[in-house]
Amino acid sequence: MKCIVFGLGNFGVALSQRLTKRGNEVLGVDSDISKINLYKDAITNTVALDVRNEQALQTLPLTEVDVVFVVFGKDFGTSLLVVALLKQLGVKRIVARSISPVHKVILQSMGITEVINPEWEYADFFATKVELGTTVDSYVVDDDHLVIEWEVHTAFIGRKLVDANFEEEFGLKLVALKRFVPKANKTLVLDNPAADLVFMEKDVLVLFGQPKNFRKLGVRIA
Repeated sequence: MKCIVFGLGNFGVALSQRLTKRGNEVLGVDSDISKINLYKDAITNTVALDVRNEQALQTLPLTEVDVVFVVFGKDFGTSLLVVALLKQLGVKRIVARSISPVHKVILQSMGITEVINPEWEYADFFATKVELGTTVDSYVVDDDHLVIEWEVHTAFIGRKLVDANFEEEFGLKLVALKRFVPKANKTLVLDNPAADLVFMEKDVLVLFGQPKNFRKLGVRIA
């Protein structure tokens, strides 16, 4: 995937580096030359230019990439101006970071359908991790649904799946189960585990449901 990241603050750099490590072709863009010099070896390509200048933006391969990220962390005005210029220049897919509810509403009113808020999203993940104790990872499906990878709690080890009653008691659907097999030195993914499966230590359950139901599970095992 080819992408451009506008704004090399903490989040923009982290995003650019991870995308680069995953084999994507990333162009990091920022007005601050010191940031470009600092991170140029960790990102596929970097360039310093005046992001508020339309002519400067036209020098970038905006229509040749798969996605453009606008992730400025503090400058509300620059974010909106860059998004407006990118739309005017024909960029097809823009993912924009919001720094406040008002910012999000304005971005959506501009036609941006992919708006992210990494602070709030991580806060949700961290809150769930604390409540469940052993969360491995989480994915936001929409405002009302999550998919969470949860390392099985000691309260369930040795019990059968049918006795856990995830769906009936907590309103959570078990999508899959991950189990590490030492002899084979690999992790097996069971996408339709049998009802008589017995939970083992280090099993990871992939659960789907609403945040309130995950909180219910958290209360149950507290």
